Amino acid sequence: MAKYKCTNCNHFYDPERGDKRQGIPAGTEFKDIPNEWRCPACGGPKSKYSRYEPRPFPGYGPCFDNR
Repeated sequence: MAKYKCTNCNHFYDPERGDKRQGIPAGTEFKDIPNEWRCPACGGPKSKYSRYEPRPFPGYGPCFDNR
């Protein structure tokens, strides 16, 4: 599943985790989140998110860590 990144604050939405605080269960695709949903980090609207494509570093695999 694709991850999405808030362009306001760089928060990542990971469909495998969902967003428990706002009632979005794990496994929920970004397109299925209600439009009223807000970024849990900065409060930005869903429209501020864009699809995140990890870029590999030369000599390394893709890099993604939102911890």
